[in-house]
Amino acid sequence: MRRILYFTFSISLILFGIISAYQLRWIADDAFISLRYAKNFAEGKGLVFNAGEYTEGYTNFLWTLLLVPFQGSETIDPVNVTYFFGIFSFFGTCVYLMLFGLQASKRKFHFPFALAFFVLIHHNRVFATGGLETSLHGFLFLAASYHLLSNSKDSFFSLFYRRALSFKKARNLQVSPEESVKNGAHSYDFVLGIIASSLSCLNRPDGLLFHALVGLYLILYILPNQKINFIKIPVFHPRIIIACVLYISPIFFYIWKLEYYGNILPNTFYAKSGGSGNLFQGILYLGLFLKMYYALIPIFGVAVFEFLRTIRHQVLRRNLKTTQNFRWILLFLFPMLYGGYYTWIGGDFMFSRFYLPILPLLFVWVELRIDFFLKLFPKLRKISTVMLYSLPILLILRWDIYKGSHLPIVYGISDENQIYKRESTERIKTQSLRLKRYFENSKVKVGFVGAECILIYYLNPELAIETEAGLTDPYIARLKTTVGARVGHGKVVPIDYLQKRNVHLLLYTNGLSDKTDYNEFLTGEFAGPWRILNYSPSVMKELKKITSFSFVEFETYLDSYQKEYLKLKPELRRKKYQEFDQYYFRNGEDPQRHDWYKKRL
Repeated sequence: MRRILYFTFSISLILFGIISAYQLRWIADDAFISLRYAKNFAEGKGLVFNAGEYTEGYTNFLWTLLLVPFQGSETIDPVNVTYFFGIFSFFGTCVYLMLFGLQASKRKFHFPFALAFFVLIHHNRVFATGGLETSLHGFLFLAASYHLLSNSKDSFFSLFYRRALSFKKARNLQVSPEESVKNGAHSYDFVLGIIASSLSCLNRPDGLLFHALVGLYLILYILPNQKINFIKIPVFHPRIIIACVLYISPIFFYIWKLEYYGNILPNTFYAKSGGSGNLFQGILYLGLFLKMYYALIPIFGVAVFEFLRTIRHQVLRRNLKTTQNFRWILLFLFPMLYGGYYTWIGGDFMFSRFYLPILPLLFVWVELRIDFFLKLFPKLRKISTVMLYSLPILLILRWDIYKGSHLPIVYGISDENQIYKRESTERIKTQSLRLKRYFENSKVKVGFVGAECILIYYLNPELAIETEAGLTDPYIARLKTTVGARVGHGKVVPIDYLQKRNVHLLLYTNGLSDKTDYNEFLTGEFAGPWRILNYSPSVMKELKKITSFSFVEFETYLDSYQKEYLKLKPELRRKKYQEFDQYYFRNGEDPQRHDWYKKRL
């Protein structure tokens, strides 16, 4: 009966989570960067943001590749594809949490503790979509951990060893054929774990940390676990070779990256932090997360306490016989190192995003250890149990720190799903697709900030440079960040650099100098005012076909300004000529007017 209740409650939680995630579906601005990379790759331009520019402006290679087959489809919207993969990853995480829960239930535990915590955290359901790799990343970590830890009764090396000899022993009646098959199933479990771990390295660079700890976990299984005659072990058995190749496979990916992009680290590493610390901002980031989800504080406390107890039991008492205790490497040590790193660099501008992938692992750690923890309070066991199991209810009653705010931004950390509403995204998409052919035909080059990634994807300009952080530009990415700026923002881009890149339009005006008589570009109800940086008659002629757009035709302006120009003193005249030269003459499309102004310096 208890088992039926367990499955009924688990399935109800999963259904609630999936339905809620679908209802909350949205897509973040950064997601359109990955979508543009996928689009260009599908069109044969390479895995690039701008054709011919080999800059890794994404951090989610695997996620980006998943989106490639659906680009250009007339029936499948790539945005809906991101929803599908995200929610499917959320579902997969739920299934693995339920499987972990079944392991815990063998110790008379009949409540899906980890699953309940995961599903009832609102932002886990929010980031099931968002167009980002967050949900997939957490799924890969958990899947790898499950398959690796499911072999806790036997060591990795001995499993392969016994599998290689199992059928031979079966023929000699030393072991049954059924047992030999069972050993083979264990080895396949390990292979699946290594595959998922390797894929996490492709999904985000921080997957390398997890992969390294997977290696440590396997080594600790191999060396002290059992007395094995190494001379007799078939080290060249195909299964061992396959497992080793799979483990080192991320090396080949990074060799390709070095060859293709000229750098192992993605450009986003330099754009966001460059590895420099911002601990104060990181503590704010963590503090806001714990403030909203205050029910997690005792869970983290139990996790740390049980980790210290495990280490004391293993290290101080030198108890290395129980190999399953090494699970703390994946379920506790990794989340602590991962979360500590992102706290040290300042977190993120999106609320909670970088903490979400590690939460399932911590929840599993607590679920597997909670029975041992409750035994410390035999007299208060019933009260302690009730208190601990009431914590998921407090997750529903979260303290929404953004509630009542005009803009959901606190200390530069935003609740992005409240900003990028699905309805507004659909509206921008519809309007942009109507204008797309004009932008493509004009071959316009633009500068944009992160919030305008959606325009870049749908309008598809020939060249686009992200100027707020330099996500797609290595020069801007390596500029110093303004002190006090939002995490991942705050680069001050020299206008001269954008002019040298022949950028025609800046799709924003914030932070720019005051407009002149001729450089404002009005878009009607489509967007806010833009700024013309380099005026090109051929580009502007095409954009002028959009009736809602308006700007000063600079050729006409120059003709009307000639009398005023002659009245200027030589010094001012020279200054004005330089201004016109940067804005217009340097493109060489109007030599006649250029000569007139140059001769009258």
